Amino acid sequence: MSWKKLFLLCFPLSVVALGGCLKDTPYQDVSHTAPLIEFGLSPANGRYPPIVFDGDTSGAPAADTAIGLVIASPQVLDKPYTITVAVDASQIAAFNAANGTSYALLPTNLYSMPNLAITIPAGYRIGRIPVTLNLPAFPASHSFALPLTIVNGGGLLVSGNSAQFFWTFDR
Repeated sequence: MSWKKLFLLCFPLSVVALGGCLKDTPYQDVSHTAPLIEFGLSPANGRYPPIVFDGDTSGAPAADTAIGLVIASPQVLDKPYTITVAVDASQIAAFNAANGTSYALLPTNLYSMPNLAITIPAGYRIGRIPVTLNLPAFPASHSFALPLTIVNGGGLLVSGNSAQFFWTFDR
């Protein structure tokens, strides 16, 4: 078989074979995915950033902080959503067993979360769960955790990966 015949046979086959790849889109199209709700931080090694106390907190003021909730969606949504979270003590035993730790549930006299139902307004993607830490009441030595779970997405899908929040407090 001459090289011309070989070329005329192989060239069209290679064009057809390689031309099929040109229809691939380089990016995943998420425009039709359902929006979901999740906690705003991603765990590093299964754990959220800890609060570590270095020194006496007896004279410290209460600390106002917040935990973020995020609506993950391809576009900003046009109606408000109310998401409900709850303290989930069952996470502590699992975390302790997996990590060789001995955290206890953060006592309610050491923090306050006045509202566990958070509304994210229309046009926004981020909501805040306000938390006040009663720093003067923290004992000199402790290993506490505040585990939260999204229990109601308010009509949004609840993330399978980021629906739990595990916050530790150590001294």
